[in-house]
Amino acid sequence: MKKLSTLLLVIFICSIGFSQELNCRISVNSSNVQTTNKQIFQSLQKDISEFMNTTAWTKYVFKQNERIECNIQITVNKFNGLDRFETTLQITSSRPVYNTSLNSPMLNYREKSDFNFRYIENQPIEYNESSYSNNLAYVLAFYTYIIIGFDFDSYSLFGGEEFFQTAQKLVSNAQSSPEKGWKAFESTDQTNRYFLAKDLVSPIYKPLREATYKYHRLGMDIMTDDLTGGKKQITNSIQLLQKVHKKKADSFLMRIFMDAKRKEIINIYSESPSTEVKSVSSILKLIDIAHADDYNKMGTK
Repeated sequence: MKKLSTLLLVIFICSIGFSQELNCRISVNSSNVQTTNKQIFQSLQKDISEFMNTTAWTKYVFKQNERIECNIQITVNKFNGLDRFETTLQITSSRPVYNTSLNSPMLNYREKSDFNFRYIENQPIEYNESSYSNNLAYVLAFYTYIIIGFDFDSYSLFGGEEFFQTAQKLVSNAQSSPEKGWKAFESTDQTNRYFLAKDLVSPIYKPLREATYKYHRLGMDIMTDDLTGGKKQITNSIQLLQKVHKKKADSFLMRIFMDAKRKEIINIYSESPSTEVKSVSSILKLIDIAHADDYNKMGTK
């Protein structure tokens, strides 16, 4: 009985010490591909889901309700009928807003690079952080650390640093990869995985990451109790984005931030006084010029 109690205690400790970080919903869309073997796409979806949601990605313990909500949509464009997939990738993630039932979007990102990989049905997706060998596993791991990094940045100032550093390490390990998306010279507009990891640890973008923290933890999370104070912090975070724009206009990270937050920001200021809307919209139209018309339509009292 004593041995059984000890064993149960060990199992309990292990179960709470290695809880997973993600609640990741996977979608594999194969409508572009004509093949009689549709089962392989279902197996791919199931195996990716298990890989993302059962791997312990960090040393931190997450309760079930603390897992990061995210979605990965893989659209298959070509399939060789055996094990070679040519796809595109869309990633979204969100985090809860304190004391509400709302979720605030953190990422809404579509890769411009093709996401190509080999996958054999009924074989586990193998991942080794220190050694690149499997593009499917490595790309999924890379974006896992990006998702976790953005989430941690929203709760503490520069809290995602260690995860962005890990993402950069994966980029370094993947430099010998024959697949696209990992190397600087492959992206003339500097918008692939190489530049995403590089920018996230660059001092130039520290104000943007500070803005992420102020926007969420000091802004959104207190608005239920202090609407004015929370909105003021969100305004301060938008002013921080202007600092980044002055150093790096139309930057990759700014586009990623605004693609996730644009609709939410417009909604936050939809019933603000005209002077406040004018001040905020003038910055937004500067840093997100492609969507200036959206900010011109921001409502006023």
